[in-house]
Amino acid sequence: MKYIRHITSVLVIILIAVLAVGTVVEKLHGSEFALAHVYSAWWFVSLWALMAGLIIYMAVKCRLWKRMAVCALHASILLILLGALLTMLTGQHGRMKLEPNRPNSQFFIQDKGEITKEALPFSLTLDRFEIETYPDSKKPKDYISHLHITDGNTTTETVISMNNILRHKHYRFYQSDFDEQGNSILDVARDPWGIGVTYAGYALLFIALVAILIERRKSFRAVTWSWLAVLVVLMVVLYIRMLTHPLLPVLRSPFFSFHISTIVTAYALLLGILVVGIIALIKPKDKVRLERLKSLSTAMLYPAVALLTIGIFIGAIWANVSWGNYWSWDPKEVWALITLLIYAAPLHEKLWKSFQKPIFFHIYGILAFLSVLITYFGVNLILGGVHAYS
Repeated sequence: MKYIRHITSVLVIILIAVLAVGTVVEKLHGSEFALAHVYSAWWFVSLWALMAGLIIYMAVKCRLWKRMAVCALHASILLILLGALLTMLTGQHGRMKLEPNRPNSQFFIQDKGEITKEALPFSLTLDRFEIETYPDSKKPKDYISHLHITDGNTTTETVISMNNILRHKHYRFYQSDFDEQGNSILDVARDPWGIGVTYAGYALLFIALVAILIERRKSFRAVTWSWLAVLVVLMVVLYIRMLTHPLLPVLRSPFFSFHISTIVTAYALLLGILVVGIIALIKPKDKVRLERLKSLSTAMLYPAVALLTIGIFIGAIWANVSWGNYWSWDPKEVWALITLLIYAAPLHEKLWKSFQKPIFFHIYGILAFLSVLITYFGVNLILGGVHAYS
Protein backbone atom coordinates (compact mmCIF):
# COMPACT_ATOMS: atom_id res chain seq x y z
CA MET A 1 0.00 0.00 0.00
CA LYS A 2 2.88 2.35 0.78
CA TYR A 3 4.31 1.97 -2.71
CA ILE A 4 0.89 2.55 -4.28
CA ARG A 5 0.61 5.84 -2.35
CA HIS A 6 3.99 6.93 -3.68
CA ILE A 7 3.12 5.93 -7.25
CA THR A 8 -0.20 7.77 -7.02
CA SER A 9 1.49 10.88 -5.64
CA VAL A 10 4.10 10.91 -8.40
CA LEU A 11 1.46 10.29 -11.08
CA VAL A 12 -0.76 13.16 -9.89
CA ILE A 13 2.22 15.53 -9.78
CA ILE A 14 3.27 14.47 -13.29
CA LEU A 15 -0.28 14.95 -14.60
CA ILE A 16 -0.55 18.42 -13.12
CA ALA A 17 2.87 19.38 -14.48
CA VAL A 18 2.08 18.04 -17.96
CA LEU A 19 -1.27 19.84 -18.02
CA ALA A 20 0.37 23.11 -17.00
CA VAL A 21 3.15 22.74 -19.58
CA GLY A 22 0.54 21.87 -22.21
CA THR A 23 -1.11 25.27 -21.81
CA VAL A 24 2.26 26.97 -22.34
CA VAL A 25 2.91 24.81 -25.41
CA GLU A 26 -0.47 25.85 -26.80
CA LYS A 27 0.34 29.51 -26.20
CA LEU A 28 3.68 29.22 -28.02
CA HIS A 29 2.79 26.82 -30.84
CA GLY A 30 -1.00 26.85 -31.20
CA SER A 31 -3.84 24.55 -30.21
CA GLU A 32 -3.36 22.07 -33.07
CA PHE A 33 0.28 21.52 -32.09
CA ALA A 34 -0.58 21.09 -28.41
CA LEU A 35 -3.37 18.67 -29.24
CA ALA A 36 -1.18 16.59 -31.52
CA HIS A 37 1.97 16.51 -29.38
CA VAL A 38 0.54 16.61 -25.86
CA TYR A 39 -3.16 15.97 -25.32
CA SER A 40 -3.57 13.29 -28.01
CA ALA A 41 -0.12 11.76 -27.62
CA TRP A 42 0.07 8.10 -26.67
CA TRP A 43 2.06 8.81 -23.51
CA PHE A 44 -0.53 11.35 -22.28
CA VAL A 45 -3.35 8.86 -22.84
CA SER A 46 -1.22 6.26 -21.03
CA LEU A 47 -0.94 8.55 -17.99
CA TRP A 48 -4.71 8.72 -17.73
CA ALA A 49 -5.00 4.97 -18.32
CA LEU A 50 -2.56 4.41 -15.46
CA MET A 51 -4.60 6.77 -13.29
CA ALA A 52 -7.75 4.78 -14.11
CA GLY A 53 -5.96 1.57 -13.20
CA LEU A 54 -4.88 3.01 -9.84
CA ILE A 55 -8.45 4.16 -9.13
CA ILE A 56 -9.73 0.64 -9.76
CA TYR A 57 -6.97 -0.90 -7.62
CA MET A 58 -7.57 1.50 -4.73
CA ALA A 59 -11.34 1.00 -4.96
CA VAL A 60 -10.90 -2.76 -4.61
CA LYS A 61 -8.19 -2.46 -1.93
CA CYS A 62 -10.24 -0.03 0.18
CA ARG A 63 -13.55 -1.86 -0.47
CA LEU A 64 -15.25 1.27 -1.65
CA TRP A 65 -18.43 -0.65 -2.45
CA LYS A 66 -19.17 -0.41 1.28
CA ARG A 67 -19.47 3.38 0.80
CA MET A 68 -21.82 3.64 -2.13
CA ALA A 69 -21.58 7.40 -2.68
CA VAL A 70 -17.78 7.39 -2.73
CA CYS A 71 -17.77 4.28 -4.93
CA ALA A 72 -20.18 5.94 -7.35
CA LEU A 73 -17.97 9.04 -7.46
CA HIS A 74 -14.91 7.08 -8.50
CA ALA A 75 -16.97 4.97 -10.94
CA SER A 76 -18.16 8.20 -12.58
CA ILE A 77 -14.54 9.30 -13.11
CA LEU A 78 -13.85 6.00 -14.85
CA LEU A 79 -16.92 6.46 -17.06
CA ILE A 80 -15.86 9.99 -18.01
CA LEU A 81 -12.35 8.79 -18.90
CA LEU A 82 -13.82 5.93 -20.94
CA GLY A 83 -16.12 8.37 -22.76
CA ALA A 84 -13.17 10.62 -23.55
CA LEU A 85 -11.25 7.64 -24.96
CA LEU A 86 -14.23 6.60 -27.12
CA THR A 87 -14.58 10.16 -28.41
CA MET A 88 -10.89 10.26 -29.32
CA LEU A 89 -11.03 6.86 -31.08
CA THR A 90 -14.42 7.01 -32.82
CA GLY A 91 -15.47 10.67 -32.92
CA GLN A 92 -15.17 13.12 -35.80
CA HIS A 93 -15.07 16.90 -35.62
CA GLY A 94 -14.83 19.10 -38.68
CA ARG A 95 -16.15 22.18 -40.43
CA MET A 96 -18.21 22.96 -43.52
CA LYS A 97 -19.19 26.12 -45.39
CA LEU A 98 -22.68 26.64 -46.74
CA GLU A 99 -23.20 29.04 -49.63
CA PRO A 100 -26.73 30.27 -50.37
CA ASN A 101 -28.76 27.91 -52.58
CA ARG A 102 -25.83 25.50 -53.12
CA PRO A 103 -26.23 21.98 -51.66
CA ASN A 104 -23.24 20.70 -49.73
CA SER A 105 -22.66 17.16 -48.49
CA GLN A 106 -19.00 17.41 -47.48
CA PHE A 107 -17.09 18.65 -44.46
CA PHE A 108 -13.39 18.95 -43.71
CA ILE A 109 -11.40 17.56 -40.80
CA GLN A 110 -8.03 18.97 -39.76
CA ASP A 111 -5.87 16.45 -37.92
CA LYS A 112 -2.19 17.01 -37.10
CA GLY A 113 -1.90 19.63 -39.81
CA GLU A 114 -3.52 17.47 -42.52
CA ILE A 115 -6.95 18.31 -43.95
CA THR A 116 -9.18 15.46 -45.08
CA LYS A 117 -12.57 15.56 -46.80
CA GLU A 118 -15.51 13.56 -45.41
CA ALA A 119 -18.87 12.88 -47.07
CA LEU A 120 -22.27 13.21 -45.41
CA PRO A 121 -25.07 10.72 -46.26
CA PHE A 122 -27.32 13.74 -46.98
CA SER A 123 -26.89 17.36 -48.05
CA LEU A 124 -27.52 20.77 -46.48
CA THR A 125 -28.57 23.85 -48.43
CA LEU A 126 -28.45 27.35 -46.98
CA ASP A 127 -31.57 29.37 -47.76
CA ARG A 128 -30.38 32.49 -45.95
CA PHE A 129 -28.11 33.62 -43.13
CA GLU A 130 -29.00 36.48 -40.80
CA ILE A 131 -27.55 38.29 -37.83
CA GLU A 132 -30.07 39.16 -35.14
CA THR A 133 -29.11 42.28 -33.22
CA TYR A 134 -30.17 43.76 -29.90
CA PRO A 135 -32.92 46.43 -30.05
CA ASP A 136 -31.55 49.87 -30.93
CA SER A 137 -28.07 48.42 -31.27
CA LYS A 138 -25.72 46.89 -33.82
CA LYS A 139 -24.40 44.35 -31.32
CA PRO A 140 -25.10 40.78 -32.48
CA LYS A 141 -27.56 38.82 -30.39
CA ASP A 142 -27.60 35.63 -32.46
CA TYR A 143 -26.32 34.13 -35.70
CA ILE A 144 -29.01 32.21 -37.55
CA SER A 145 -28.83 29.89 -40.56
CA HIS A 146 -32.09 29.01 -42.30
CA LEU A 147 -31.52 25.87 -44.34
CA HIS A 148 -33.04 22.62 -45.53
CA ILE A 149 -31.84 19.03 -45.39
CA THR A 150 -32.13 16.80 -48.45
CA ASP A 151 -32.02 13.14 -47.46
CA GLY A 152 -33.00 10.91 -50.36
CA ASN A 153 -36.43 12.02 -51.51
CA THR A 154 -37.12 13.90 -48.26
CA THR A 155 -36.54 17.62 -47.78
CA THR A 156 -36.80 19.18 -44.32
CA GLU A 157 -36.55 22.84 -43.42
CA THR A 158 -34.66 23.70 -40.22
CA VAL A 159 -32.81 26.46 -38.39
CA ILE A 160 -29.39 26.48 -36.74
CA SER A 161 -28.29 29.25 -34.37
CA MET A 162 -25.87 29.71 -31.51
CA ASN A 163 -26.67 27.12 -28.80
CA ASN A 164 -29.32 25.61 -31.08
CA ILE A 165 -28.00 22.37 -32.57
CA LEU A 166 -29.13 20.54 -35.66
CA ARG A 167 -29.08 16.75 -35.18
CA HIS A 168 -29.49 14.37 -38.09
CA LYS A 169 -28.39 10.72 -38.41
CA HIS A 170 -25.81 10.83 -35.59
CA TYR A 171 -24.35 14.08 -36.98
CA ARG A 172 -24.58 17.36 -35.10
CA PHE A 173 -24.20 20.79 -36.70
CA TYR A 174 -23.35 24.01 -34.83
CA GLN A 175 -23.42 27.62 -35.92
CA SER A 176 -19.74 28.49 -35.80
CA ASP A 177 -19.00 31.50 -37.99
CA PHE A 178 -19.89 33.40 -41.17
CA ASP A 179 -18.16 35.48 -43.81
CA GLU A 180 -18.81 38.78 -45.56
CA GLN A 181 -20.41 37.04 -48.55
CA GLY A 182 -23.28 35.77 -46.40
CA ASN A 183 -21.96 32.23 -46.22
CA SER A 184 -22.56 30.25 -43.06
CA ILE A 185 -19.80 28.20 -41.46
CA LEU A 186 -20.83 25.21 -39.38
CA ASP A 187 -18.96 22.91 -37.05
CA VAL A 188 -19.75 19.26 -37.70
CA ALA A 189 -19.47 16.56 -35.06
CA ARG A 190 -20.14 12.85 -35.04
CA ASP A 191 -19.58 10.96 -31.80
CA PRO A 192 -21.86 7.89 -31.66
CA TRP A 193 -20.33 6.36 -28.52
CA GLY A 194 -18.34 8.85 -26.50
CA ILE A 195 -21.03 11.41 -25.63
CA GLY A 196 -23.49 8.87 -24.22
CA VAL A 197 -20.86 7.28 -21.98
CA THR A 198 -19.48 10.67 -20.92
CA TYR A 199 -22.91 12.08 -20.07
CA ALA A 200 -23.69 8.94 -18.07
CA GLY A 201 -20.49 9.66 -16.14
CA TYR A 202 -21.58 13.28 -15.57
CA ALA A 203 -24.98 12.15 -14.26
CA LEU A 204 -23.44 9.59 -11.92
CA LEU A 205 -20.91 12.18 -10.76
CA PHE A 206 -23.63 14.69 -9.88
CA ILE A 207 -25.64 12.08 -7.95
CA ALA A 208 -22.54 10.93 -6.07
CA LEU A 209 -21.50 14.48 -5.13
CA VAL A 210 -24.97 15.31 -3.80
CA ALA A 211 -25.03 12.06 -1.83
CA ILE A 212 -21.60 12.74 -0.30
CA LEU A 213 -22.58 16.26 0.74
CA ILE A 214 -25.80 15.00 2.31
CA GLU A 215 -24.13 12.25 4.30
CA ARG A 216 -21.45 14.53 5.81
CA ARG A 217 -21.85 15.38 9.48
CA LYS A 218 -24.07 18.24 10.64
CA SER A 219 -21.44 21.00 10.56
CA PHE A 220 -20.58 20.17 6.96
CA ARG A 221 -24.23 20.28 5.95
CA ALA A 222 -24.69 23.70 7.57
CA VAL A 223 -21.84 25.20 5.54
CA THR A 224 -22.99 23.44 2.38
CA TRP A 225 -26.58 24.63 2.52
CA SER A 226 -25.53 28.17 3.40
CA TRP A 227 -23.38 28.36 0.29
CA LEU A 228 -26.05 26.71 -1.83
CA ALA A 229 -28.33 29.61 -0.88
CA VAL A 230 -25.62 32.02 -2.06
CA LEU A 231 -25.32 29.97 -5.25
CA VAL A 232 -29.05 30.24 -6.00
CA VAL A 233 -29.00 34.02 -5.51
CA LEU A 234 -25.97 34.34 -7.79
CA MET A 235 -27.66 32.22 -10.46
CA VAL A 236 -30.73 34.45 -10.40
CA VAL A 237 -28.61 37.61 -10.66
CA LEU A 238 -26.62 36.23 -13.62
CA TYR A 239 -29.78 35.02 -15.35
CA ILE A 240 -31.34 38.48 -15.03
CA ARG A 241 -28.14 39.99 -16.41
CA MET A 242 -28.28 37.60 -19.36
CA LEU A 243 -31.83 38.74 -20.12
CA THR A 244 -31.22 42.47 -19.70
CA HIS A 245 -27.66 43.09 -20.89
CA PRO A 246 -26.10 42.59 -24.35
CA LEU A 247 -23.98 39.44 -24.39
CA LEU A 248 -22.04 37.65 -27.08
CA PRO A 249 -24.30 35.15 -28.89
CA VAL A 250 -22.43 32.14 -27.48
CA LEU A 251 -23.04 33.41 -23.93
CA ARG A 252 -26.80 33.58 -24.40
CA SER A 253 -27.39 30.12 -23.03
CA PRO A 254 -29.25 28.67 -20.01
CA PHE A 255 -25.90 27.18 -19.04
CA PHE A 256 -24.37 30.64 -18.59
CA SER A 257 -25.76 31.38 -15.12
CA PHE A 258 -25.30 27.80 -13.88
CA HIS A 259 -21.69 27.53 -15.03
CA ILE A 260 -20.48 30.94 -13.86
CA SER A 261 -22.30 30.91 -10.51
CA THR A 262 -21.10 27.44 -9.48
CA ILE A 263 -17.50 28.24 -10.39
CA VAL A 264 -17.54 31.63 -8.65
CA THR A 265 -19.13 30.16 -5.51
CA ALA A 266 -16.49 27.43 -5.46
CA TYR A 267 -13.73 30.03 -5.77
CA ALA A 268 -15.26 32.04 -2.91
CA LEU A 269 -15.12 28.94 -0.69
CA LEU A 270 -11.52 28.30 -1.71
CA LEU A 271 -10.74 31.92 -0.84
CA GLY A 272 -12.26 31.23 2.56
CA ILE A 273 -9.86 28.31 3.00
CA LEU A 274 -6.98 30.64 2.14
CA VAL A 275 -8.11 33.18 4.75
CA VAL A 276 -8.57 30.51 7.43
CA GLY A 277 -5.11 29.14 6.62
CA ILE A 278 -3.51 32.55 7.06
CA ILE A 279 -5.33 33.04 10.37
CA ALA A 280 -4.19 29.59 11.52
CA LEU A 281 -0.53 30.35 10.81
CA ILE A 282 -0.55 33.61 12.76
CA LYS A 283 -0.56 31.69 16.07
CA PRO A 284 0.18 28.06 15.18
CA LYS A 285 1.08 26.78 18.67
CA ASP A 286 -2.46 26.16 19.92
CA LYS A 287 -3.22 22.61 18.69
CA VAL A 288 -6.90 22.76 19.60
CA ARG A 289 -7.31 26.01 17.69
CA LEU A 290 -5.46 24.59 14.69
CA GLU A 291 -7.72 21.53 14.63
CA ARG A 292 -10.85 23.67 14.81
CA LEU A 293 -9.66 25.84 11.97
CA LYS A 294 -8.77 22.74 9.96
CA SER A 295 -12.30 21.41 10.53
CA LEU A 296 -13.70 24.74 9.32
CA SER A 297 -11.54 24.63 6.17
CA THR A 298 -12.49 21.01 5.53
CA ALA A 299 -16.16 21.92 5.90
CA MET A 300 -15.67 24.50 3.14
CA LEU A 301 -13.48 22.22 1.04
CA TYR A 302 -16.16 19.57 0.41
CA PRO A 303 -18.77 21.91 -1.13
CA ALA A 304 -16.00 23.87 -2.89
CA VAL A 305 -14.69 20.79 -4.69
CA ALA A 306 -18.23 19.60 -5.40
CA LEU A 307 -19.27 22.95 -6.90
CA LEU A 308 -16.03 23.28 -8.85
CA THR A 309 -16.55 19.80 -10.29
CA ILE A 310 -20.17 20.50 -11.19
CA GLY A 311 -19.20 23.86 -12.70
CA ILE A 312 -16.51 22.30 -14.86
CA PHE A 313 -18.81 19.65 -16.26
CA ILE A 314 -21.70 22.07 -16.78
CA GLY A 315 -19.17 24.04 -18.81
CA ALA A 316 -18.30 20.87 -20.73
CA ILE A 317 -21.95 20.26 -21.60
CA TRP A 318 -22.33 23.90 -22.63
CA ALA A 319 -19.24 23.60 -24.87
CA ASN A 320 -20.74 20.50 -26.46
CA VAL A 321 -23.95 22.40 -27.16
CA SER A 322 -22.14 25.48 -28.51
CA TRP A 323 -19.11 24.02 -30.30
CA GLY A 324 -19.75 20.30 -30.66
CA ASN A 325 -16.83 19.36 -28.47
CA TYR A 326 -17.29 18.99 -24.70
CA TRP A 327 -13.57 19.15 -23.96
CA SER A 328 -11.14 20.94 -26.26
CA TRP A 329 -8.14 21.29 -23.88
CA ASP A 330 -8.54 25.06 -23.87
CA PRO A 331 -6.20 26.69 -21.28
CA LYS A 332 -9.13 27.74 -19.06
CA GLU A 333 -10.48 24.17 -19.07
CA VAL A 334 -7.06 22.73 -18.35
CA TRP A 335 -6.31 25.06 -15.45
CA ALA A 336 -9.77 24.45 -13.98
CA LEU A 337 -8.93 20.74 -14.09
CA ILE A 338 -5.55 21.41 -12.47
CA THR A 339 -7.27 23.36 -9.70
CA LEU A 340 -9.70 20.50 -9.18
CA LEU A 341 -6.89 17.94 -8.93
CA ILE A 342 -4.97 20.13 -6.47
CA TYR A 343 -7.94 20.65 -4.16
CA ALA A 344 -9.14 17.05 -4.42
CA ALA A 345 -5.88 15.84 -2.85
CA PRO A 346 -6.68 16.97 0.75
CA LEU A 347 -9.95 15.01 0.58
CA HIS A 348 -7.84 11.85 0.45
CA GLU A 349 -6.10 12.27 3.79
CA LYS A 350 -6.31 8.53 4.44
CA LEU A 351 -4.17 8.04 1.35
CA TRP A 352 -1.90 11.05 1.97
CA LYS A 353 -1.58 11.22 5.75
CA SER A 354 0.30 14.53 5.69
CA PHE A 355 -3.07 16.25 5.25
CA GLN A 356 -4.07 15.03 8.70
CA LYS A 357 -1.55 17.48 10.16
CA PRO A 358 -3.19 20.91 10.60
CA ILE A 359 -0.06 22.95 9.80
CA PHE A 360 0.58 21.09 6.55
CA PHE A 361 -3.11 21.31 5.63
CA HIS A 362 -3.22 25.08 6.13
CA ILE A 363 0.02 25.74 4.24
CA TYR A 364 -1.23 23.58 1.39
CA GLY A 365 -4.54 25.49 1.34
CA ILE A 366 -2.68 28.79 1.05
CA LEU A 367 -0.36 27.67 -1.74
CA ALA A 368 -3.14 25.86 -3.60
CA PHE A 369 -4.96 29.14 -4.13
CA LEU A 370 -2.27 30.08 -6.65
CA SER A 371 -3.98 27.70 -9.08
CA VAL A 372 -7.25 29.62 -8.64
CA LEU A 373 -5.49 32.90 -9.40
CA ILE A 374 -3.92 31.45 -12.53
CA THR A 375 -7.24 29.96 -13.66
CA TYR A 376 -9.25 33.11 -13.02
CA PHE A 377 -6.75 35.81 -14.00
CA GLY A 378 -3.62 34.27 -15.52
CA VAL A 379 -5.35 32.44 -18.36
CA ASN A 380 -7.19 35.54 -19.56
CA LEU A 381 -4.16 37.83 -19.25
CA ILE A 382 -1.44 35.51 -20.53
CA LEU A 383 -2.58 32.24 -22.07
CA GLY A 384 -5.76 33.28 -23.92
CA GLY A 385 -7.98 30.68 -25.60
CA VAL A 386 -11.68 30.48 -26.41
CA HIS A 387 -12.54 31.55 -22.85
CA ALA A 388 -10.62 34.81 -23.11
CA TYR A 389 -13.87 36.79 -23.42
CA SER A 390 -14.90 35.65 -19.93
